Amino acid sequence: MKSKLVSLLLAGAAAASVPALSACAGSGRAYVVADSGYDDAPPPLREEYVAVRPGFVWVHGNWERDRGRWHWRNGHYERERVGHVWRDGRWTRNGRNWVWVRGTWQPRGEIVIRGRVR
Repeated sequence: MKSKLVSLLLAGAAAASVPALSACAGSGRAYVVADSGYDDAPPPLREEYVAVRPGFVWVHGNWERDRGRWHWRNGHYERERVGHVWRDGRWTRNGRNWVWVRGTWQPRGEIVIRGRVR
Protein backbone atom coordinates (compact mmCIF):
# COMPACT_ATOMS: atom_id res chain seq x y z
CA MET A 1 0.00 0.00 0.00
CA LYS A 2 2.78 2.40 1.00
CA SER A 3 4.76 1.68 -2.18
CA LYS A 4 1.62 2.19 -4.29
CA LEU A 5 1.04 5.60 -2.65
CA VAL A 6 4.67 6.59 -3.29
CA SER A 7 4.34 5.46 -6.92
CA LEU A 8 1.16 7.50 -7.37
CA LEU A 9 2.77 10.58 -5.81
CA LEU A 10 5.83 10.25 -8.06
CA ALA A 11 3.65 9.77 -11.14
CA GLY A 12 1.59 12.83 -10.20
CA ALA A 13 4.71 14.93 -9.68
CA ALA A 14 6.10 13.80 -13.03
CA ALA A 15 2.84 14.60 -14.82
CA ALA A 16 2.65 18.02 -13.17
CA SER A 17 6.17 18.87 -14.30
CA VAL A 18 5.49 18.21 -18.02
CA PRO A 19 3.77 21.58 -18.70
CA ALA A 20 6.56 23.38 -16.87
CA LEU A 21 9.21 21.61 -18.92
CA SER A 22 7.41 22.26 -22.19
CA ALA A 23 7.26 25.96 -21.31
CA CYS A 24 11.03 25.93 -20.82
CA ALA A 25 11.62 24.11 -24.08
CA GLY A 26 10.14 26.90 -26.22
CA SER A 27 12.02 28.69 -28.92
CA GLY A 28 14.12 30.59 -26.40
CA ARG A 29 13.74 33.90 -28.21
CA ALA A 30 13.28 36.30 -25.33
CA TYR A 31 15.19 39.29 -26.65
CA VAL A 32 14.44 41.95 -24.09
CA VAL A 33 16.15 41.49 -20.78
CA ALA A 34 16.24 44.59 -18.62
CA ASP A 35 18.50 45.15 -15.64
CA SER A 36 17.35 47.06 -12.57
CA GLY A 37 16.63 50.74 -13.03
CA TYR A 38 18.15 54.02 -11.84
CA ASP A 39 16.59 57.42 -11.19
CA ASP A 40 19.15 59.46 -13.13
CA ALA A 41 19.72 59.15 -16.87
CA PRO A 42 23.01 57.76 -18.16
CA PRO A 43 25.42 60.27 -19.72
CA PRO A 44 25.41 60.67 -23.52
CA LEU A 45 27.06 57.86 -25.47
CA ARG A 46 30.70 58.31 -26.40
CA GLU A 47 31.79 58.18 -30.02
CA GLU A 48 33.79 55.12 -30.91
CA TYR A 49 35.82 54.89 -34.10
CA VAL A 50 36.46 51.33 -35.19
CA ALA A 51 37.86 49.56 -38.21
CA VAL A 52 35.80 47.03 -40.14
CA ARG A 53 36.92 43.48 -39.34
CA PRO A 54 35.60 40.81 -41.71
CA GLY A 55 33.79 38.08 -39.78
CA PHE A 56 33.17 40.32 -36.75
CA VAL A 57 30.60 42.86 -35.57
CA TRP A 58 31.23 45.81 -33.29
CA VAL A 59 29.33 45.80 -29.99
CA HIS A 60 29.12 49.46 -28.98
CA GLY A 61 30.28 50.63 -25.59
CA ASN A 62 27.81 51.68 -22.96
CA TRP A 63 27.44 53.29 -19.58
CA GLU A 64 27.26 51.01 -16.55
CA ARG A 65 26.33 51.85 -13.02
CA ASP A 66 28.69 50.86 -10.18
CA ARG A 67 28.46 52.05 -6.57
CA GLY A 68 26.17 54.92 -7.49
CA ARG A 69 28.36 56.29 -10.31
CA TRP A 70 28.31 55.95 -14.08
CA HIS A 71 31.33 54.25 -15.72
CA TRP A 72 32.00 53.84 -19.43
CA ARG A 73 32.53 50.31 -20.72
CA ASN A 74 34.38 50.26 -24.05
CA GLY A 75 32.93 48.46 -27.03
CA HIS A 76 34.42 45.27 -28.41
CA TYR A 77 34.33 42.95 -31.40
CA GLU A 78 32.20 39.79 -31.40
CA ARG A 79 32.54 37.03 -33.95
CA GLU A 80 29.62 37.04 -36.42
CA ARG A 81 26.93 34.39 -36.03
CA VAL A 82 25.62 32.93 -39.26
CA GLY A 83 21.97 33.84 -39.86
CA HIS A 84 21.90 36.42 -37.04
CA VAL A 85 22.38 40.15 -36.60
CA TRP A 86 23.57 41.93 -33.47
CA ARG A 87 21.04 44.23 -31.78
CA ASP A 88 22.85 46.69 -29.51
CA GLY A 89 21.81 47.14 -25.91
CA ARG A 90 20.31 50.47 -24.89
CA TRP A 91 19.15 52.52 -21.93
CA THR A 92 15.44 53.19 -21.94
CA ARG A 93 13.05 55.03 -19.67
CA ASN A 94 10.57 52.89 -17.73
CA GLY A 95 8.34 55.17 -15.70
CA ARG A 96 10.68 57.19 -13.48
CA ASN A 97 13.60 54.78 -13.88
CA TRP A 98 16.22 54.17 -16.53
CA VAL A 99 16.77 50.48 -17.31
CA TRP A 100 19.41 48.73 -19.41
CA VAL A 101 18.05 46.45 -22.12
CA ARG A 102 20.89 44.06 -22.95
CA GLY A 103 22.10 43.58 -26.50
CA THR A 104 21.37 40.27 -28.17
CA TRP A 105 21.80 38.20 -31.29
CA GLN A 106 18.60 38.20 -33.32
CA PRO A 107 17.78 35.79 -36.17
CA ARG A 108 18.12 37.65 -39.46
CA GLY A 109 14.79 38.80 -40.86
CA GLU A 110 12.90 38.97 -37.57
CA ILE A 111 11.63 42.29 -36.28
CA VAL A 112 11.49 43.03 -32.57
CA ILE A 113 8.73 45.43 -31.55
CA ARG A 114 8.37 46.31 -27.87
CA GLY A 115 10.16 43.16 -26.84
CA ARG A 116 8.11 40.79 -29.00
CA VAL A 117 9.17 38.91 -32.10
CA ARG A 118 6.93 39.65 -35.08
